[in-house]
Amino acid sequence: MDQLITLRTLPASALMQKDYHTIKGSSTVAEALQLMKKTGESGLVVEPRNEDDCYGIVTEKDILEKVIDPGEDLHRDPWNTPVFQIMSKPIISINPSMRIKYALRLMKRTNVRRLTVMEGNKVIGVLNMTDVLHAVEELPVHDDHIAL
Repeated sequence: MDQLITLRTLPASALMQKDYHTIKGSSTVAEALQLMKKTGESGLVVEPRNEDDCYGIVTEKDILEKVIDPGEDLHRDPWNTPVFQIMSKPIISINPSMRIKYALRLMKRTNVRRLTVMEGNKVIGVLNMTDVLHAVEELPVHDDHIAL
């Protein structure tokens, strides 16, 4: 239990993915899917178009809900739809020093699975729920019923 408490109080920088991938908003959804497949990631940070713009994010969920099955009145295909048309923007960002427990609470309240970790105006990593779950899986097994 102590290890779990320690994990919950770690800064986001301890569990964030530092090797995240970016894509341009003008890239097609098909290109985003290819990059996701190649990298094994379920979301990509979308680069700002200029210094006055903000980052976005495109996820598998965005693609499924906004391209593959967007509803009856909307027709899009992955080969002709640019990422900027379906990405989430602005994204929810946190400071690298924010504790994991607060980052998880923010994800829950805002109904997102990932947060960008920013220093100033620069993305330095991505923290997602899976990163936290993998860290919990790595904790040593705790069994109160072991006889000494």
